[in-house]
Amino acid sequence: MNKGLRTFLLMTMVVATLVGLHFPPTLSIGDYELRVVDVLSDVTKPRGEESASATAASDLKSAYYQGLNTEQAAITEGENPTDSLTDSIQSRHPLSHFFSRLDSARLRPVRIAYFGDSFIEGDILTSALRELLQQEYGGRGVGWTDIQSSVAGFRTTVLELSQGWDEHNVVGVNSSGFDMKAQGISGRYYTPNAGAYIDLRGQKRVYPEHLDTVQRATLYFTPEPNLRMSCSVNGEAYQPLYEATDSISQDTVEAVTVKGKIGRIRVTVEGGGRFYGMALESWRGISLDCFSMRGSVGWHIGTVPENVLRQFARLRQYDLIIMHFGLNMASPSVRTYVPYQTRFKQCIELYKHVFTNTSFLLVSMNDRDVRGADGQFHTMGGVLQLVEAQRQMAEDESIAFWNLQEAMGGEGSMVRLQQEGKANRDYTHINFRGGEELGQLFFNFLQEEKHKYDAQKTKTSEQPTN
Repeated sequence: MNKGLRTFLLMTMVVATLVGLHFPPTLSIGDYELRVVDVLSDVTKPRGEESASATAASDLKSAYYQGLNTEQAAITEGENPTDSLTDSIQSRHPLSHFFSRLDSARLRPVRIAYFGDSFIEGDILTSALRELLQQEYGGRGVGWTDIQSSVAGFRTTVLELSQGWDEHNVVGVNSSGFDMKAQGISGRYYTPNAGAYIDLRGQKRVYPEHLDTVQRATLYFTPEPNLRMSCSVNGEAYQPLYEATDSISQDTVEAVTVKGKIGRIRVTVEGGGRFYGMALESWRGISLDCFSMRGSVGWHIGTVPENVLRQFARLRQYDLIIMHFGLNMASPSVRTYVPYQTRFKQCIELYKHVFTNTSFLLVSMNDRDVRGADGQFHTMGGVLQLVEAQRQMAEDESIAFWNLQEAMGGEGSMVRLQQEGKANRDYTHINFRGGEELGQLFFNFLQEEKHKYDAQKTKTSEQPTN
């Protein structure tokens, strides 16, 4: 064989080998996907680039659904988004109750319940959102605080000391047993041992203008006949707070409120009962309660007995209920989120049935990134599908929706936050710096929607009547 032919065959084999290595199968060990080495990366288009335009178009379309329900906006391909938004505002805004209450926030309390998973644990994100709302609409205090918290040392918005309690919660973390019928609105309840107390103090490390003192502190509990409580305010002498009578109902949630300029409150407990939490707030303005549950996909909120929810609705009426879950549900291995949607919609319907004069807002899960086979970080498979499933849930239930994953920057945005020191190295959770950024984005979203609501209200009032 001559040298020219051998050279040609050798070159052919090299080219064939390189082309073959450009399309290797994806290999995995357990749940870890091995990195794919693209030997032709310098001369080929980056993987995924072909679909970038289609993804951008899809993201643009979904953006217009934020804060609108399906009866208000039906955006289809080729339709003018501006026209759709204009038409939607002419209908009743899904947050209209909340926005109307904001107009009188200087005269009365406006309460928000924010249910979420570990993404908001320790008051991350919610603390920044609360502060911005209180700056704009008034209000003081951190809102709800569980009787005892595993993140008390981590939470910066309140100083909490408590001892002598057994925790019982729906997901079983740090729990010593659980009675589904006994849980409170937070999915938890606490039973006292000898010497049990809770001590809450305002603080001046963050947002001192709104968190150092409050005007009232309210304790929520279900008493037993032998229950007695005493209270000390601002380090002063203890005073009787509550004493059960023989005629009490052991199935009724009660609330006792201490009034005044409160910088510190300490409640001691003798006897038995079930305790849920204490709320620190003012007589008017914004009060935002952070109800986080680590490890939950969100279904736990639907396990609170309806009669218990009704009692909390009577004692602590909310003007806005926010539901924000997804971290524990998104997975590359999940093929469909229909079962998740079905069960979560039942939760939404339960709360809509109980809290009748309340607006509802569903927040999508955040961006979550993992290292891919190319060695780079990308949005984890299943995230975008779950976000779309959540948007569809909100649409089906005619409640407001905010696409957090898109608002924070879309695919790969958690990498940016981590690089800027605003997220943890798990590329899943934010820290307080990240919470400030996302809290600002959330506040901006609410303000933009309120401006639409106000504009339509003005337009409607100016229309002549027949």
